[in-house]
Amino acid sequence: MAYEKDLRAMETYKEGIIQAARNNNLEPSLIAGIASRESNGGRALDKDGLGDHGNGFGIMQVDKRHHTPIGGPYSNEHINQGATILRNSINAVEKKFPTWSPDLQLRGGVAAYNFGVSNVRTPDGIDRGTTGNNYSADVIKRAEYFKQNGY
Repeated sequence: MAYEKDLRAMETYKEGIIQAARNNNLEPSLIAGIASRESNGGRALDKDGLGDHGNGFGIMQVDKRHHTPIGGPYSNEHINQGATILRNSINAVEKKFPTWSPDLQLRGGVAAYNFGVSNVRTPDGIDRGTTGNNYSADVIKRAEYFKQNGY
């Protein structure tokens, strides 16, 4: 499975992921799923910790066009920043769609991490417009794998 290499790469960041999860009331596996999707656990980044044509910073690929990066690209501070952005995205989707099920709100928040809360519109099209048109579904699948492997 493709995630196995990411799992090995992210062992270095596991404690930071767990702490960021505690700080933001998230499952560690979900943060690991984001880091896996965004940067293959850091393996897809250049020597400066950048991806996405220089716009994405660190293993969580914090978009420098919308956020000021905190910490180094592999640091606990950076992981916590990405987790905070994710938590804020989930909270915003919960507020925007209070009648959606908790699972849909979570998926919407994950999609929003990729393309912004304003682009989350319908349950059926939750990933339409995200990278690969499958961002939240893929992150959730990765999170399930990481949960089964100790996150």
